[in-house]
Amino acid sequence: MEKKLIFKKISGEIIEDVEKYVKNWVKNNPYGNVIIGCDSQVHGKRIKYSIAIVMHYIDESGIGHGSHVIVADIWEKRKYSSPDDEIFSKLWKEAEYTLKTAQMVDGNDEMFKKRLLLHLDYSNNTKDKSNIIFSSGIGYLREMGYSAEGKPNSYVATHTADALCR
Repeated sequence: MEKKLIFKKISGEIIEDVEKYVKNWVKNNPYGNVIIGCDSQVHGKRIKYSIAIVMHYIDESGIGHGSHVIVADIWEKRKYSSPDDEIFSKLWKEAEYTLKTAQMVDGNDEMFKKRLLLHLDYSNNTKDKSNIIFSSGIGYLREMGYSAEGKPNSYVATHTADALCR
């Protein structure tokens, strides 16, 4: 996965240094949360991956006051002959892009790493296609030292990144 992640504000303004940008936000919002999630959608002969970093404003009383969102989009050519291969590969790349983003943001700072939450659009319901990768994807991110969640708790991947990906 050599694609460079270029994060932008919703307005289109490019974020030059994502680590510095997010860490400055955290410094100014000590009670806030930083959640990273990814979703993908097939668009004809290409797949679009949207990686969202959601910085959730929370006050000292624990009350939320909206979020600030930045996003990176990656387009890739579809290249799998079998639908099963494609779904597994597409879902695994969501975990890889989420991890790559987390590593960009944390800057190898173990204390900051603990403040990040990673969301994957993987379902724990065995009836859903994404369940085939639920345990391995969530386990992979946790083994890398991050807190990670799937559906039904992964709203950044299932709602924010999903909306930006469409």
